[in-house]
Amino acid sequence: MLYINKLKYIIVSATLLGLFGHSQSNNLTGSPYSLFGLGVESNSGTGRNSGLGKTGIALDGNYGINLYNPASFATLNSDEFILDFGGTGEFANLSGGDLSENKSVYNFTNVSFGFNIDGKYGIVLTLKPATSVGYELVGLQSNIEGSNEQFTTNIQGSGGLNELRLDYGRKINNNLNVGVKASHLFGTIKESESILTTNSYLDVTEENYYSGAQLGLGLQYKLLEKHNFGFTVDFPTVLKGTKDVVIGKYSNGAYSILEETEDERIDNFYLPLKLGFGYSTKIKNLLLTADYNKSFWSTTNQSDAIGSYTDQDIYGLGASYTINPSSKKYWKRIDYRMGLNYNSGYLKVDDTNIDTYAATFGLGLPVGKRSKLNVSYMLSKKGTTDSILIEEYVNTISLNISLSDLWFQKRKYQ
Repeated sequence: MLYINKLKYIIVSATLLGLFGHSQSNNLTGSPYSLFGLGVESNSGTGRNSGLGKTGIALDGNYGINLYNPASFATLNSDEFILDFGGTGEFANLSGGDLSENKSVYNFTNVSFGFNIDGKYGIVLTLKPATSVGYELVGLQSNIEGSNEQFTTNIQGSGGLNELRLDYGRKINNNLNVGVKASHLFGTIKESESILTTNSYLDVTEENYYSGAQLGLGLQYKLLEKHNFGFTVDFPTVLKGTKDVVIGKYSNGAYSILEETEDERIDNFYLPLKLGFGYSTKIKNLLLTADYNKSFWSTTNQSDAIGSYTDQDIYGLGASYTINPSSKKYWKRIDYRMGLNYNSGYLKVDDTNIDTYAATFGLGLPVGKRSKLNVSYMLSKKGTTDSILIEEYVNTISLNISLSDLWFQKRKYQ
């Protein structure tokens, strides 16, 4: 139970950004749009995908772990074990009207373990963020009803969902790969509200716990050794939730608990059907990719205090170029990447979609014979300053390392 409607939060945050100044956050995100639903979608990505406009549905696994399609793991190098992990730093400018705020947030993107035995099938286990929550509103002033006295409200939200997933990809023939993934989604979203008056202090802490399972399928098909097609489907699922609430009051030098509840059932959260289509082709040392994803949020029939759910469309284009992958000169083996991405978003506020435009640039730096250090930069614009909304410009730097070694091979004795 929170005393100020979330719609008021986002309106106030657009007009009171100047109260925050420059801030540093330990949350997983600094976006005010993380007030909505279970938070904002994570920017986590692996390897080359982050520099390719977040594309990869049609890309194989010859260059490392690709979480965009479980079928890609069928093409991990034979008898290879891969450890893939990384992190990001986000540096954002939020603006509304004539006011602005700067935030910086750091987070890990994933840790993945994968292998392929005898080239028959690939298995990958991954832990990664799924959604992120991180907002802070301070100094909200309101009058006590029937009195001239004012009270001040501060609100802080944090947490999000994590995804633990197992992917299995198998090669059907030289042209067709299939894959399946099973995910366990879980996490906590915490919101703390403090209400201060002249003589008392009231705090409300609400922790919402969600968990559920989701299944997905993937397919990749190669045509004429040049054209690669990919298809994915994530089936709709239900996340069940409970909450703990503690309401305490400090008055006249003493603190007391007014209300405390545990494991109270809350409304389920519904994840929609998601379809993905991808295409890639290689022209000598130039790789071109294109992805399209569709999420049917409107079919979940959910509502939120600050807006409504709408179907989501995501378009991505990517390109990478390596001068000579087999050259002895290091700089000629570097993989140069770039991409564009448009996300229509699944949130509509004041009849306006909260969409995102992004441009990405990246490098794949060889480390030894089989490993790579992947560095990428993304500049994105989210939202708008129209109406009551907030505009975000975010600079994201991602570092990801993919360590590869040959396993499962018998020793040779002379």
